[in-house]
Amino acid sequence: MKERKVSTIYKLLVILSLLTGIFLNLANTTSVTAMLSYYTLQSNIICLVMFVGIMVTIVLHKDYRTSSIYYLLKGGIVVSILVTAITYQVALVPNNFNMDVAYTTNTDRIWANLFVHVISPAMVVGDYILFDTKGNFKYYYPFIWLFIPLNYVLYVYTYSARGGRFYGIGGSREFAYIFLDYNQIGYGGVLKAMGVIVLAILLVSYLLVFLDRKKHK
Repeated sequence: MKERKVSTIYKLLVILSLLTGIFLNLANTTSVTAMLSYYTLQSNIICLVMFVGIMVTIVLHKDYRTSSIYYLLKGGIVVSILVTAITYQVALVPNNFNMDVAYTTNTDRIWANLFVHVISPAMVVGDYILFDTKGNFKYYYPFIWLFIPLNYVLYVYTYSARGGRFYGIGGSREFAYIFLDYNQIGYGGVLKAMGVIVLAILLVSYLLVFLDRKKHK
């Protein structure tokens, strides 16, 4: 009972962190539509929806931890938010990438980036580490977990084809991220980049499955 109370409080803090990061970015943007079209914001929103859903089951006194669907979805959001965090640290920070220029102060920019790229991802992963029953991830789950990042690629090209644009410094005004911009790196360059990204996501996913099963044993 004590553990469940701690788990519930922690999940409320995760929701608060996700809401804070999303709000700070939407409040400091020249275009809400463009901001919502970044993978970062979408992955944070997906996590928010998941955690709100978990809170609903807690209020209804349903034990979500007995459902295999829960672990399939939970692993999916953990991987999706890890992609956000890892990409930010490895590819975006070194290139001084920002999602917009409308931040009132440098402090606003720092906190807006920290919440969606660092604090919230760490808390989402922490929830899995601290409170989820281990040993429920299946070996085929990583291929299903690819759906969120790959669906984002389809979203970006649809958004761009309909006239959507991003803030471009450090990225691409048409496609947000340089590795999706076939105008700059060519179709072959995009295919190579996507191949590397898919392999990297599968590597992270299978590492998660391995650690999950090892922890269970």
